[in-house]
This record gives sequence, C-alpha cells and structure tokens, in this order.
Amino acid sequence: MRGFRKLMFVLISALLLPGLSGCWNYAEVDDMSIVAGVAIDKDGDEGKIQLTTEMVDNKGGLDQNQAGFKMLSLSGDTMFEIVRDMISLTGKKLFWSHAKAIIFSEEIARDGLTKVIDWYSRDTETRSDVFIFVSDEKTAREVLNLNSTTEAIMSFELAQMMRDEQFTNKAPVVEIWDFIDKLETSGNNAIAPLISLHEKNGQKNERVDGTAVFVKDKMVGKLDGEETQSMLFAKDKIRGGVLEVNNAHEVPSYSLEILESRTKVKPKLVDGRIRLQLNIVTHTGLDEVMTSNGFSEEESIKAIEQRAGEALEQKVLSVIHKVQEKYQADIFGFGEAVHRSLPKTWSGIKKKWPEEFTRLEVDVHTKVIIQSTAKTSRAIKLGD
Repeated sequence: MRGFRKLMFVLISALLLPGLSGCWNYAEVDDMSIVAGVAIDKDGDEGKIQLTTEMVDNKGGLDQNQAGFKMLSLSGDTMFEIVRDMISLTGKKLFWSHAKAIIFSEEIARDGLTKVIDWYSRDTETRSDVFIFVSDEKTAREVLNLNSTTEAIMSFELAQMMRDEQFTNKAPVVEIWDFIDKLETSGNNAIAPLISLHEKNGQKNERVDGTAVFVKDKMVGKLDGEETQSMLFAKDKIRGGVLEVNNAHEVPSYSLEILESRTKVKPKLVDGRIRLQLNIVTHTGLDEVMTSNGFSEEESIKAIEQRAGEALEQKVLSVIHKVQEKYQADIFGFGEAVHRSLPKTWSGIKKKWPEEFTRLEVDVHTKVIIQSTAKTSRAIKLGD
C-alpha cells in the first residue's frame, strides 16, 4: 500500500512540473501597455475625470520625437471606466506594476481624492508603493507632459527625486498606501508633496517643494518648502537636509548639514488639559562658513549651536500654530501620540479631536549639536 502511494505521488508530481515552469498569469510584453505614471485632472465644465497616462514605449514610440514613452489622455465618469476604455485606443491592456507616480491637480485634490484613488487601491494589478503628488500648476497633465521637452520618462524621474528627498527635506515623501492609511486613522491628517515647474534661462524642470494639507480626503491648504522642513522636524521625519544659521548680526553666514535628528513627543495632563512637549535633538556638521572673520567669542561653535536651536524652535512653533489656526488639521500625528500615552483621555476626546487640536498647547525644546566641522575647523582668512 505504501509503495502504491509513493508511485502515485511521483506520477502526480511529474504531471505538475510543466505547469511550474512559467507564471500562471504570464502575458507577452507586446500585448501590454506599461504604465509609468498618471496625471488626474477635471475635464472642463463637465466635471468628468481626465486621466493622462505616461506609458513606456518599447517600440520607439508613436512619435519619433518622443523616444521611450508615449502619452494618452481620456475622460470619463469613473477611473475604472477610463482605464478599460483606454484598451480600445491602445489595443492593449494597461500594465500597472511598474507605475511610479500619480499626480493630482489641485482642483481634484480640493474636491476630494477618495473617488479617484479607490479604484487604484482596490485593483489587484496596481502597486501600493507608488508616489503621489499634488500639482502646484493649473493642471497635473502639464507636469507629466514635461517629458516632451526633457525626452525622459517623467514618472521614473519623479520616483528617483523622492528617493533622494532626504538630502533636502523640503517636501514629504508619501506613497499611496501611507496616504490612505492617514485617511483612515484618527489623530493624523494626510499630506502630499507639491510639484511644480521651475523655469530658468528658458529651461523647464520639475520641482518638488512644499506640502498639500488635507482634512479627510480634501485639500485645504499648503505649506512652502521651509515650513515643510519645520513640519517634518515636528513629525520626526527629518533624515537630512540643511539648516541655515545667521551670525550675531542676523546675516546668513553658516550652513549646517543635518546628520541625524530625533523628535520625542510627550503628552501630559496639566490642570485637566492636554499639553504637548516636543524635544528635538539634531546632530549636524558645519559645512559652510560665509565669513572671513573666523571664530571668536561672539561666533564660537557654542554660539552658532544656540542660534541654530533658537531659530529651529521658532520655525517649528510657527508652523504648528499656522496649521492649528488656518487649517485645523493634525498633520503632525499629535492625536496618535495622545492615544498612545493617555488612552483613557483619548477615548473621551477622539470624536472632537479636530477642535481639541486647535486649542492644544505645544512646547518645543530644541538642541542643535555641531559634531564636526568637515575638513577644517577654521574659517578662510583673507590676507592683508
């Protein structure tokens, strides 16, 4: 009996082996249109959705002046309708696994993003790690269409920019799964990076700088690049970047490279009210000295550290107050911190957290440490 079972096992395995040599949903590359990224706008006064796709062109492109990609726009009432209708224009099914970027127009973002991201998050062929952006131009399409002048696949460039954003920290890095998670989480509002076109000497380039602020799924306002950096300090999301520091006469004179930064949030109850304390410790390197006076008692390393800390404290407080008063959106995750530290208190204020957030008292304490001065510890001194 045991011998018969072994024989059957061998026969069944032999029959299954040919099926294991390929992928069950394998499809020829020539039968697919590979999507690199998309832009989503409103189509005129009709209120329809306009979807613009940037597709990798592995056959030289429909237009020989646009090597490596092709663009296609179509409008409809729903995302799923548009995606399916595009098959009739391309003759191929759209392949989404290589998509890197989704750009929303501000009009779409202010109207609410749920209706345009639900399909993307639900479909089994899309990826959850695609980067999202809100266009600071009139439309999202014109940003994606910059590839017509750069002759590069714009969506892939944007993905690389976000991977390198740690060196500037002037915009948040947000993937679609993270955005949706914030929509579904109490005590932490969603944000997205702003993208625009920067023109100089007749040359246009994409620029990611600033933050779109959301209440639920609707965009309610913006932060510029400097405010965004301060916001990221409050969120403990700083991984690099530069701190500019004035001298004793309020003249920009020093550049500190951020090597490491940690922010700890401590909620506590004071006289029955929640009070938050932010402790920020930032390790830096002195990478630029724009003065020939050298270091004196007035311009010692300790004095530079102190001015850098004071300036950072004011900037972080300023952006917190702005968001509290102007947008009433807890983009810092303070509500989650209260939930973790004061669960009983949180259960009583959870439903009215937006109102509680606007009245929240926040203390910020900063410490900037210059732990290196690059290759030299002195300033350049001019000869007589």
